[in-house]
Amino acid sequence: MNYLKKIIQGFWNLSVGMTITMRYFFKKPVTVIYPKERIPMKRFKGPIAFVVDEKSSDHLCIACNACIKTCPSRCMSLEIGKSAADGKRVLTDFKVNYMLCSLCSLCIEVCPTDALKHDDPNYDFVSLTQKELVMDLLEPFEKKGTPLTKIPLAPATPKPVATPTGAGGSST
Repeated sequence: MNYLKKIIQGFWNLSVGMTITMRYFFKKPVTVIYPKERIPMKRFKGPIAFVVDEKSSDHLCIACNACIKTCPSRCMSLEIGKSAADGKRVLTDFKVNYMLCSLCSLCIEVCPTDALKHDDPNYDFVSLTQKELVMDLLEPFEKKGTPLTKIPLAPATPKPVATPTGAGGSST
């Protein structure tokens, strides 16, 4: 009698399982074939990029260093030159190291000209080398040849080297 009870219970469990399987067999799948299909991300912070000014089609950065001073990861670096025409500060290099960046958005919030933003959600941002994760934010503007990238720079003036007193000089 116990043997027959186990056989009936086994068929019952099989039929319940097959009912659930058949119910999901005719539903639309929820999985995505990842490289070919992508789910649009709504609240994803992509890599940091410059905001493009609509009038000049150039970046809005004034090289004030506020983003670099605020960054807790110390992942940004910029270089500044002087304009040959009027002596104003000109941004010559701006790099972000995404191996260090935590995408905290503090640099974006502190920028006085709103020159930085999170770029398109690129959630499969991977690389095989560390060099590929250091991004030059000025590169797209240099490729387009925008006005701020064409400003001639004043030559760097070498700082005079001070000689210590009493070293090799004659005493009177």
